[in-house]
Amino acid sequence: MDMISDEGAFRLPRPANAPRKIKMGVQGHFTGSLVVGDDEGYEIEFESHTERNVALVTLARPNVAALESQVPFKWINPAGAPSTHFFDFRVLYSDGTRAVLIVKNGRKAAQAGFRAEMAHLASQVTSDLADRVSLVTEKHIDPVELYNAELIHSVRRPDPEPDAAVLHVIAKLAGAARIGDIVHAAGFSGRGFRAVVRLIRKQELELVSHERIGRGSFVRRRSV
Repeated sequence: MDMISDEGAFRLPRPANAPRKIKMGVQGHFTGSLVVGDDEGYEIEFESHTERNVALVTLARPNVAALESQVPFKWINPAGAPSTHFFDFRVLYSDGTRAVLIVKNGRKAAQAGFRAEMAHLASQVTSDLADRVSLVTEKHIDPVELYNAELIHSVRRPDPEPDAAVLHVIAKLAGAARIGDIVHAAGFSGRGFRAVVRLIRKQELELVSHERIGRGSFVRRRSV
């Protein structure tokens, strides 16, 4: 992700283009945005810490092709009135299926009235919007997956020299190897480690075990 243009100017990410704009800086609310994607990237806004974590974890999964935020849907609410609901996210998977996500904290999601209202909403969702509706809370977030997603997001910008060196090393890789050994063979120390993480992000490498990414982790070439 090169943030500098050929003319040497700093390139800003594309702004969030969600139909509903999130009001930033509201007291008592965790709001913000993430810059995701390749090239200059684009913004995804969130209005809770759980939404931020769900976005990071979702984007890091190998079967996810894209993520949209604040997706509008017209429905008939339980009172029988026309209304518009904004799903927090819509996930496009690599197989072409889509899911819309309702992200709430666990206490709210456990309330019978809320669950009944969301079930009524989900019953009206048709395939032109999504193939399924999922209710997600902080309890659904795997701490290991979140740690790795945050690391993957933090190193997304390319670094040509160590990236090329690590690619050269793994071109000869048969079976699994320890990340630290790949870094040692490629050189560049911390920059080499970040280059390996970028290859996990690009799905050229995958972890052998479900664990936090570290120098002691084993990786292998990802089979297509």
